[in-house]
Order: sequence, then C-alpha cells, then structure tokens
Amino acid sequence: MVKLHIDNVPVEVPDGSTILEATRQIGLDVPAMCKLDGHKAHNSCMACLVRVEGSGVVPSCSTQVTDGMQVASETPEIHDLRRMSIELLLADHAGDCRAPCQNTCPAHMDVPNMLRLVADGEYRAALATVKREIALPAILGRVCPEVCEHACRRGQHDSPAAICKIKQFVADRDLASDDRYAPPIARSTGKRVVVIGAGPTGLTAAYHLSQRGHAVQMIDDHPEPGGRLANDFADKLPAEVLRAEASVALAQGVETQSLHAVDSFERFTALEQQADAVLLATGRVELTWLVEADIATTKSGIQVDGQTRMTSRPAVFAAGNAVRTYKLVVQSVAEGKLAAECIDHWLRGVDPPDRRRTFESRLARLTNQELCDFCDGTVDTPRVDPKLLTIEPSDEAASREAERCLECDCRALANCLLHHYAAMYECDSHHYRHEGRPYEGKIVGTDVQLESGKCILCGICVTLAREAPDAAGLAIIGRSIHTRLAPPPGYTLDQALGSAARECAESCPTGAIQLLKMPV
Repeated sequence: MVKLHIDNVPVEVPDGSTILEATRQIGLDVPAMCKLDGHKAHNSCMACLVRVEGSGVVPSCSTQVTDGMQVASETPEIHDLRRMSIELLLADHAGDCRAPCQNTCPAHMDVPNMLRLVADGEYRAALATVKREIALPAILGRVCPEVCEHACRRGQHDSPAAICKIKQFVADRDLASDDRYAPPIARSTGKRVVVIGAGPTGLTAAYHLSQRGHAVQMIDDHPEPGGRLANDFADKLPAEVLRAEASVALAQGVETQSLHAVDSFERFTALEQQADAVLLATGRVELTWLVEADIATTKSGIQVDGQTRMTSRPAVFAAGNAVRTYKLVVQSVAEGKLAAECIDHWLRGVDPPDRRRTFESRLARLTNQELCDFCDGTVDTPRVDPKLLTIEPSDEAASREAERCLECDCRALANCLLHHYAAMYECDSHHYRHEGRPYEGKIVGTDVQLESGKCILCGICVTLAREAPDAAGLAIIGRSIHTRLAPPPGYTLDQALGSAARECAESCPTGAIQLLKMPV
C-alpha cells in the first residue's frame, strides 16, 4: 500500500494506483473524461489536472502515486486550470443540450421525449412526460399561443412540429379513457397547505403539492375551478374540457371549497391557522386586507422573495398573476409548479430549488446547408391537418406528425460528463470560441450513429474498437481544428465499431456515439 496526502487528507491506496483513483477513494469528483476504467489513460482532455509537490501540474489519470506524495486538487489554481481545459473542449463542441422548443417553453416541458413516445404509440407515457411539468395539457393545447413551435428547428426547414396539438391529443385521449393517468403520490408528510385561488396557477400548485404528500385545501370564490380560463378563453376552451381537466388535477386528495371568498383579514387568518403554509394564487384582484396582514405589495402585485416565493408574512407564499401579470396561461402553470416546489422545500426544511441558469450548450441558428445536414435522413412529410389531432383524432396522424420531430435534444444529457463538469466549474462555452464550430451532420449506421459535433476526441471509442476482433476501427481524419473521427474509407460505422458499438455508446463522455434504439 502507498500512503499520500491529497489536500492534506491522508489516503492509502494499492501500489500502482493513479492519483485519479486516489482522489475517487476520498470522494473527490475530478473531471476525467478520457479515462475508461481498466484501460490505459489517453491524456486527451487534460481536465483532471492536479499539482504534485516537487513535480508541478500533472494529469491525475496517468500519474501513479508514490509514497509520501503531496497532492493539491481542490485549490483555486487547479480549478482555474481545469476550467480552461473544459472551455477549450467546449470551443470545439457543436450540439444542443436541450432542444430549442424545450428551452422556449415557459414550463420547460420535455417536448422531444413526448414526441418520441407518441411516435411509438406510448400515449400514457407521453402524457406522464407532459404532466411532469404541465398539469393542464388539454387546456394548454387549446389556449397556448404555441411559443414552443416558434422555436422548433423544423420550422426553419418547412413547418414546425404540431407540438401543442399533439399535447392536446394525448391529454384528450386520456380524459376520454376509463383509466385516467394519475401520477404517483409520495407518502404523507403530515403537512397541510391552503391554496387560495383555483385559476391555472392554483390548480397547478395544488396538483404538484398533493403529489409531494402534502394535504391540500383549495379555496375559491367561484362555483367551479378555472379562474380566468372560464372567461378569457370561452371561444377556445369548452367548459366540459375545463371541468374535466380541473377535476383530474384535483383528484388526488385535494379538498376543494367553492363559493368561499377570502375577502377579510379574519377569514384569511382562520385559514392560516389551519395550515402549515398558504399560497395566494388569487390572480389580479385587490385584496384590501393585505395591509392588515403585513403582506407587502408593489405596483405589480404581491411582493415575494425571488428564490422562495414567500411573502413578507412567514409561511405565506404568492404566485402567478397575484405577483405580476402573466398573459400566457403556460406562464401561470409554470409559476404554479415553481410555487409548489418552493413550498415543498420550505415545509421539508431544505433550501429552495436553485433556479440560476446552469450551463448549457446551444447550437447557433443553422445556415441553410447546416439545416440540410441536420434534416438528412428525417421523414419528409408535411405537417398534418390539425383536425386529425383534435376534431377527428387519429393515432396514425399523431404518430406521423410526431415522427417529423428532428430530435434536437441530447438524449445522453443525463450522463454527459462534459455537461456535468462544465456546470460544476461554471464554464463559459464561448470563452475560446470565435465564430463557433459549424454543425456537420451525423454519420448514421444501421444500429449506431456518430454525431461529430459532440465528439471531444477522447480516444475511448478508438481503444474499444481496436480491442474488438470484428471491428474495422475508427480513423482520425483532418488536421488541427478539423480533426475528426470517422470509419475507414469503404466501411460503415457499424463495421467500424463492430461488437464494441454498445460499449462505445455507453462509455462516450458526451453522447457523441449513440445506439439508434436507445431506451427512452
């Protein structure tokens, strides 16, 4: 065994171990994107740097430990060097972490996954994907101005995917079934939340709070829930649809009290005393008792803490149009979910959700040639007639329209080491990028594909293919910034990777190599 110190912490590891293995033994997450366990280090990403006393800065993945070694890992100097290495990799990285449609949607719904599931006929799973973010999809499918479709990359090519109508399609299909989708409910927390207001914000908050195991009581001064939905969208939203979807949102144990106006401080305090938290989702109304309740307001509405959504009165929260004007219903729905998350965190005694913008790689607007490359191999069918998704819904039409999605998202995002470390080290993807790397398309085989723009030339797939007896191997082509991986001339990607294709896809640190039939 070898004894050493890492950041003054004593570590003992077997002889022949690397510094990287020693750091992992004490729980340090050192960025090593080109090192595959059981294989020789490539030293290509140069992000796992550490400082060794007497030797200077070295890559930890290939430097063996010695007895008495003093290693500095988590220091400002080393973090700066790691950040630089990661940003240099990002300068040559061309790929979207999330699809433009998902980023543009105020609720950040996972649009591509919904469309994939619909294309496969998995309607219940598609609805579950939608309802993770949007509690009222049948309503939004009718009243949302399709902001996600304005960002759809397919729209730059011919016409955007009919995202909103497909969302309505799966929601309507569920509402018409005898076995409506119900999300899993957490174990009871013993906490009680009163939601005042049954508009889109209040309905959404109640839906998500009940899922988290809290007892929810909803109070509203109208005979039925819906708030502004009932009046502002009467020409688009049938009353029976509003009624049905509201009942689904409240079906998981939410206690409702209609025709009950909270119009005085006395009525408010009576409700407050019965609950652990109160959410004001009253919309744009003048609540004269707010002053008496010491709840601060601004010209926009009720004043809340930007992180917690709590008002100046402890345990009282506010969201939606009660705080500021949200013209889009999807914005109100997003606010309701955020309020539910904040209240849930507060009731559990944990920090509120971190809503700071995290690292994300995004492709610039594609040129015509880049767009042609991006669309290469996708179905070339026109947008379906909307009535086939709404008035006369057809499973075949829904599948055909869903297949038009270009799948701009990265399906390997959850396991992408480049994204993970870029976020950890707060990297700027444009720090060393000038004009940006152009999108180059994909090398598509029968069972696997290689997206060159996401490749960081780590060398892992080259090694794995070299070890596979039935693989032709991968060739390195080009020079300088044009260096790329590709099958040797005359070989397909499937032949280049052979039986190593699955392991290459699973080991790729950026998702540049993917199996074409990955589990969703």
